[in-house]
Amino acid sequence: MGSATQSDQTDDPVTVLTFDLEGERYCVRADAVASVLGVADDRSIASADDPWNAGSVSVAGERVRVIDLPRAFTASSQTMTRIDDPKLLVFTATDADDAYYGWLVDDVDATQTVHLDRLEPTQTNTTLTHVKGRLELDGDDVIWLDEQTIHG
Repeated sequence: MGSATQSDQTDDPVTVLTFDLEGERYCVRADAVASVLGVADDRSIASADDPWNAGSVSVAGERVRVIDLPRAFTASSQTMTRIDDPKLLVFTATDADDAYYGWLVDDVDATQTVHLDRLEPTQTNTTLTHVKGRLELDGDDVIWLDEQTIHG
């Protein structure tokens, strides 16, 4: 397979899945997400010591390691309001123990097709390696997260 040029990469459309987290909109590549599930009881996840490894759940006989994104992305000094019906994004990637990765998020929106040339650098003072950049979708700023970096 030959290498693509920069213009080839930015002209190719990519489908992203948008979701909400603490009043902000985010997205990830849709092909990286295997499923979206409702979470009936997130108390054990919410009380885990480490939001980046907030326990695991079993889905269809498979283990899913949960990252509690609302807590992971909120400064420990801030008070966070939990929503009543969070969602779990289950990714196609697995960790070294063959557990799937799952992100707890507030709400999941629809998929949208975007062109990578619309991706802009984030407007932040710190370099966040898990952020690919930002897009404008439907008049809203959307932060594109790099799931591979978050999964380590």
